Amino acid sequence: MDQNEVLLVASRGLEAHHGLWQWKCTDSDWNGRQIDTVRQLSSLSGHPRLPVVYGTAGVAQEGTLHAWRIDEAGEVALSAASSQGAEPCHLVVDPSGRLLIATNYTSSTLALQPLASDGSFLGPLALVKLSGGGPEIDRQDDAHPHQVFFLDETLIVIDLGADLIREFHVDFEQLGSVAIREVRTTPVPAGSGPRHGVVLPDGRLAISGELGENLLTGHLGCAAADWANVRSTRINGPARSRWERNYPGDIRRSEDGRHVYFANRSHNTLATFDVSSDLPSFVAEIDTTVNWPQHILVRPECVMIAGWDSSLVVALELRDGVPQQVKSLFECEGAGWLHAHRMT
Repeated sequence: MDQNEVLLVASRGLEAHHGLWQWKCTDSDWNGRQIDTVRQLSSLSGHPRLPVVYGTAGVAQEGTLHAWRIDEAGEVALSAASSQGAEPCHLVVDPSGRLLIATNYTSSTLALQPLASDGSFLGPLALVKLSGGGPEIDRQDDAHPHQVFFLDETLIVIDLGADLIREFHVDFEQLGSVAIREVRTTPVPAGSGPRHGVVLPDGRLAISGELGENLLTGHLGCAAADWANVRSTRINGPARSRWERNYPGDIRRSEDGRHVYFANRSHNTLATFDVSSDLPSFVAEIDTTVNWPQHILVRPECVMIAGWDSSLVVALELRDGVPQQVKSLFECEGAGWLHAHRMT
């Protein structure tokens, strides 16, 4: 990381030492300090222009949303409010910086929080209820939005519960829940349980299937049968972390878009696929050396991984776009999310 960046880590847990941590690398040594105590801080996302970072928190309970300003002058907790739903797990700010959208995974809603010019929360939060389901009844009893991001001006929602990729139009002249309108849904193969997605250079999406243990690539608007569909791991048999079944998690792309990196959390591995052609091809799978690799951050020289159950952050050196040997960077209890933050 360059001298103007810090690494923010969501330390997930229930104790006073859990919450938002800031880590800085100087002369190959990592030093960290806690910025705020937050119970079950689960994801982080930055403002498109301001040195403001947002977070979701809470598991199997009413969740919370948080905003911090972090710059060279120090850090300030700008806002904290209820997400008005259970288990918020992801969030994004629109490119204009006016609206924060968060996913309430368990209660099947999108939370819309208007933002002030300084990035703080402005006015009441509104909810948009999603509906749907899939074949795995225990996990797909209803819509369960797991990720949100913008593709140009379109809001993309990855819905694990309904096996759908949802697209929304955002109207900033409207207030409340009518500010977003669903314009299209794209189904993925039933039972895939799509968790996270990335956009590839040719416009295709690469999607991690948490329930189907699969990697999907395809275009928005295509039929479920048209998605390229490959297994996320070469490992067979029972998994090593938390469950006997493998539950893949995060997916990220290389900077040039040729590769995607896919965390097989229950096997504790990182799989690399070449996605430069229509059918993804398996390249390599490496032991991350951490238990439950929850989140991936891609840097020009390496892939960083937050090992939640190991309370470790590690880095895998990239060689021709393929992760190599693992280097342990630092311990941070309950490390569950990584965010590179520029101090401006």
